[in-house]
Amino acid sequence: MYKNMITYCSNCDDLVEFDVKDEEIKDEYKGQKIVFRFQVGRCKKCKSEVSTDNNYNFLKAYKRIEAYEKAMGLITIDDISELLNKYDLGKESLSDIAGFGKITIKRYFEGFLPAREYSAILYNILNDEKIFMKYVEANKVKLKDVTYRKIMTRYERLNEIGSSKIDQISNYLITHLEEVTPLALEKLLFFSNGVNYALNGSRLIDEDSQAWAHGPVYPCVYNKYKKYGYKPIDDGIYSTHGCLVSKLSEEEMKAIDLVIKTFGLYSPKTMEKISHSQIPWIEKRNGYSEEEAGNDIIDENSVKQYYIENKLNSEENIMNYILDCVKS
Repeated sequence: MYKNMITYCSNCDDLVEFDVKDEEIKDEYKGQKIVFRFQVGRCKKCKSEVSTDNNYNFLKAYKRIEAYEKAMGLITIDDISELLNKYDLGKESLSDIAGFGKITIKRYFEGFLPAREYSAILYNILNDEKIFMKYVEANKVKLKDVTYRKIMTRYERLNEIGSSKIDQISNYLITHLEEVTPLALEKLLFFSNGVNYALNGSRLIDEDSQAWAHGPVYPCVYNKYKKYGYKPIDDGIYSTHGCLVSKLSEEEMKAIDLVIKTFGLYSPKTMEKISHSQIPWIEKRNGYSEEEAGNDIIDENSVKQYYIENKLNSEENIMNYILDCVKS
């Protein structure tokens, strides 16, 4: 990431090697005290702060402004970007829906700070899909027919995901990993359910998984995504607000994030191999040949016991477990 790890230090007046460390920075911006985290570069000789690359000062300024916006209760550019993605909107369309001037959202991306009143409107739209639709209907005359139809299609998809916990988990996995095939998704769902037992002591997914030839499968998810075959699923909607995570607790999302950071690093076939080494799947494949189909329901008590006994509740433990599975 940091080529050659060499940069200029003004304190040493020389080219120096540097370290990079995540630090909490306490600062003041426009009279407001702010706190934010940043990957700070420090000279190995004198420990002074140094720029690690050409974008260093820009990125630090961006984090400072973002921290100020949060401290003042203003919506951030990241949140607005998420809002645009969530509803599949352009900047002008969002301005029209929110009742702003046409270039208002565009100006925010150019560095202008939103007024507190406008910020509150955008937050409400981001967090609540029904409020969003009220604004859409109120300002429908400003929208082109094609834009309105596109919004309604998106709203239907949001409601579909929002109505089902397993769909929310699937969407979360799809949008937080670069590529997720149907085979990978099935394994990630099963691992997430198991890790949640180990981390939080409770069941994550209400639907039963079945011991199919290529590992654990949730049939409702399989039927939804089988059209993708071996290709990555591309219909995810990224958002950490509103209906897309409404059925997931913070503790459950921590379990899913743990799966993403560990099992999610591996290929679908490697994940399949890992699932084939787990007792809950093995005990339901008794009497079946390697490629023979089967739909025996995997016992949840067995899953709970297996993940707790193997202490699959931390990144270190899971990574060591995966390496043992891959070696065998």
